Amino acid sequence: MGLRDCILRAGPAMSALLAAAALSAGCGGGSVNPAQNPAGGGSNPAGSPPPAVAQAKAAGTPVNPAIVAADNAFGLHLFQSLISGTENVAISPISVAMALQIVYNGAAGTTQQAMAQTLQLGSLSTPELNDANAALQASLIAPDPAVQVTIANSLWMHLSKNPVMPSFTQTDETYYGATVGDLAGAPDNVNAWVAAETQGLITQILPAEPPGYYASPAVLAVIANTIYFKGQWSATFDPTQTVSAPFTLSDGTQVSAEMMQRVGSYAYLRGADFQAVRLPYGQGRFSMVILLPDVGVDLGSFVAGMTADGLSGWIAQLQGSYGAVALPKFTATYSQSLPTALTSLGMGIAFCPNSADFSGIAAPLSCLADVEHKTVVEVDESGTVATGATSVTVVVTVVQDPVFSITLDRPFLYAIRDDTTGELLFIGSLQNPN
Repeated sequence: MGLRDCILRAGPAMSALLAAAALSAGCGGGSVNPAQNPAGGGSNPAGSPPPAVAQAKAAGTPVNPAIVAADNAFGLHLFQSLISGTENVAISPISVAMALQIVYNGAAGTTQQAMAQTLQLGSLSTPELNDANAALQASLIAPDPAVQVTIANSLWMHLSKNPVMPSFTQTDETYYGATVGDLAGAPDNVNAWVAAETQGLITQILPAEPPGYYASPAVLAVIANTIYFKGQWSATFDPTQTVSAPFTLSDGTQVSAEMMQRVGSYAYLRGADFQAVRLPYGQGRFSMVILLPDVGVDLGSFVAGMTADGLSGWIAQLQGSYGAVALPKFTATYSQSLPTALTSLGMGIAFCPNSADFSGIAAPLSCLADVEHKTVVEVDESGTVATGATSVTVVVTVVQDPVFSITLDRPFLYAIRDDTTGELLFIGSLQNPN
């Protein structure tokens, strides 16, 4: 029986277990009226930053370089594990990292150690991690008149019988501004929240599951994160200069692309086997850095040899120069389930049916059933719109000793029936399976 089958078949015994956990743990989150808020509500007023973020903003707390280094190293490793020779791949490292770092608050033992290693957290303690994320979020509030950056988080659980630890809920709300919603409305309400936070560019983050999957008490919680970026080029491209031009694929074939063109001053680097250019947005705090391997240099091999420190070093070497830039207009959409990639990076213990320990989220034995990520990037003459969403589904580890055993190793009777009417559609006997 698969994990999802176990969840869907969790019966009164599992419901009783979760109810007991809810009574012992208390009810996390506040009172929620889904009719008033499609997402289900939350303790932070709409549009206001989380308490820890507001405090960091007011105090002018600098961003801890350790969180930037961790997110970048993790993001590059994840990207390297996903890149394909033929498929467009686009991820949001900050979205995946922050969603998993929220879950990390509830991890313990070897599960916490594996997640720390995968997320490249180094010596960052959990309080230091949350403080660093608060300062990072604060630094992105109103960053540039021509740039919009919005990060949002949400926590979805069974509000009627809630087994999620109040301490976990409070951390998610205080440091990450989590909107609290009810899994009774999932996946529709979760997907609606993601669609709203991504300006309609991502309309589904939770994968299609059998009816009743998310409503089952065996699904403990869903943690969701979104990031939305909209930036105008510091120097826009003239649409009248956009022309159709050939774009050579990795296999040598050519397709036609709408190529934007501009001549101007840019930060540029001629590397050993590549070129790099920085295209700034707005007042220059944000930019798109593009690396173009030389003809004959495979992009996949080039990316595989990169490191986060190496990339930072190349960016530091960029120098102002005058040149011509030709960049295709494009829209890249990417969707991926991440357990396989995250397992390859070292945190397989967090996923079912391994011996995960998320006792800081809920009292019952629990594990991660899925991590989903979607990204949309749109580039045109005026600038860039990019958005990413990540969901993490936490479920109860269903472990039950069998109460019977049946081995069909001799002739038997079988029937296929309509269980609603009782009508027998097929009936047969198997005397010899060969």
